Amino acid sequence: MFSFQNEAINFITNGKVTVRVLAQLELIPVGQCAFPNQFHENGWGMWLPMPNITLLPYFSDCIAKEFTRKETELFLEQKVRPNTFISLHKEGKATKRESNEYYIINKRELEVKRRLEANGLQYPNCTRDVIRLYISLRLAHEENDQQGRSCLDMLIRPLHNIDEVLINP
Repeated sequence: MFSFQNEAINFITNGKVTVRVLAQLELIPVGQCAFPNQFHENGWGMWLPMPNITLLPYFSDCIAKEFTRKETELFLEQKVRPNTFISLHKEGKATKRESNEYYIINKRELEVKRRLEANGLQYPNCTRDVIRLYISLRLAHEENDQQGRSCLDMLIRPLHNIDEVLINP
């Protein structure tokens, strides 16, 4: 984004930029999604559960397309794959490589789950839980559009550090 665009957006939005604002200003190219610039730097890549990370681009796309919350839930359901919501328990036989991959992912997700629970939050088991967690972590919020429909929006800037929400280690 050009400096002038940044300054204009900051003026119009009082410094708060969301996916819905960018979409309304037609600043999201067709076929692309908006994603917070500081996502990894602010700890989101480390502490957001894998289902939330996997579904985040689709979530952003739904917002840009002005889907209602219900339409977003239905769209995300269509994007779920067999490994989106992993069982945090080892089951069945696997090759050594699959076992190693499972161990690494499982270890990470168990730690994420522990930290979420330490902060009174639930590890997601379905798309509705994914959306609830986005909202609980203040990455997204729910609002009514001009027609009074319940819609979602996602913060792009300023993106807070996830440690400001997950205060208990």
